Amino acid sequence: MDKFVELTAVSKHFDTKKGRFQALADVNLSIARGEFVALIGHSGCGKSTVLNLIAGLLDANEGGLICNGREIDGPGPERAVVFQNHSLLPWMTCFGNVHLAVERVFGEHENKEQLKARTEQALNMVGLAHAMHKHPNEISGGMKQRVGIAR
Repeated sequence: MDKFVELTAVSKHFDTKKGRFQALADVNLSIARGEFVALIGHSGCGKSTVLNLIAGLLDANEGGLICNGREIDGPGPERAVVFQNHSLLPWMTCFGNVHLAVERVFGEHENKEQLKARTEQALNMVGLAHAMHKHPNEISGGMKQRVGIAR
């Protein structure tokens, strides 16, 4: 199988008030297209840091991150994250929450109508077209997670 995600000698540290905290050191990981992988470890061992690096939400201090043959240098349409907490903005509708992410990823290359259609398509894919104008406090917990997936 071909490699879809590849981390090579990845290190990540955070500078804190108490000094530098080394979250990851020299991590190597290959994930083939279609492969399912579980990251298992104790609290604070770097699982979320690895996921945030792959998602493009963090930058590595050292090493290389490749997804689908391209360097990971930020969030991209070929990768998505479903957070434990749905992390929806409560003042925005379901449409608004998804549209915010769609604009971020596709805004430079698509016009407003294309972005609107892409947002509606994402909500339709998770079965929430009927709830696009509702706010997070008006939908169930499962529906909130599906908005997060659409985002």
